Amino acid sequence: MNSLDRLIQLASLRGSLDLRCRFLGSWALDHEPLPDGTAQYHIVLSGNCRAEMPDGQVLDLKAGEVLVLPAGGAHLLRSQGVRVASQEPDVREEGLLPVHRLGTGKGELDMLCGSFHYQPGSLLMGALPAYLKVSCQDNGLGDSVAALVALLRAEADGNQAGARFLVDALSSALFTLILRVYLLEHAPASGTLALLSDKRLSRAWQAMLDDPAHPWTIESLAERASMSRATFMRLFTQVAGLSPWALLTKVRMELALRLLNSSQLSLTDIAAQVGYQSQASFTKKFKQAYGDAPGRLRRAVS
Repeated sequence: MNSLDRLIQLASLRGSLDLRCRFLGSWALDHEPLPDGTAQYHIVLSGNCRAEMPDGQVLDLKAGEVLVLPAGGAHLLRSQGVRVASQEPDVREEGLLPVHRLGTGKGELDMLCGSFHYQPGSLLMGALPAYLKVSCQDNGLGDSVAALVALLRAEADGNQAGARFLVDALSSALFTLILRVYLLEHAPASGTLALLSDKRLSRAWQAMLDDPAHPWTIESLAERASMSRATFMRLFTQVAGLSPWALLTKVRMELALRLLNSSQLSLTDIAAQVGYQSQASFTKKFKQAYGDAPGRLRRAVS
């Protein structure tokens, strides 16, 4: 797996297609912030609308564009033109997806809406901006995004056997394509995703993600990057915004949380798998990262 694969895997990311919106005329719909570990996306199939963010940013969305809010932040969706008060939609069960309807008149907006679910504190999701917009037409990956959106729409419309499983699986794939477009168009200058585009630092970052339990030293990581120890420390910290040790600890803790939630391994075994020789030292680091001991957290979610 490459670094991006590893980050997606660490996040335990899964997608779901949740509803369809058919809005007419003038309308507005408030979206409250979602719980930690939940992102939201809107795919405009036809028509257009406007997204207003709490920071004052206004995004115009048209057919073929996808808006993603990685942290599930609050936002207002509304029709373009005259402003009206936010309303509660009329929800109807019309097949695979519930259909939300608002407004009367002409100028229909047809939109698919869904969510991405991931581990709170995800390195990957934390490295993304509060919102991002991608197009199915304006970049080299547009054809792939458009084809996937078309398949999502066909499955939602057809409501055939297995459609629920398929649309959720396609939603997970959609996230990866959106992430590719974002990295292609807006290569981050700093942060953990910026390490991916640095030819030398990416080799050390890949090694840490491939084997976080390994007893890495600055010298061994610098050797992977073909740099001196001092140069590696300086450049890595400058690009990532964290020292190699701090970032490695975050990777280890994210892996530990994933193992706690998805396996029956003992705490001692999990500690060993993420690079700690004693359960006590592992528990101390985990509590610093997540505010609770691993055993208590596992019992809370079981």
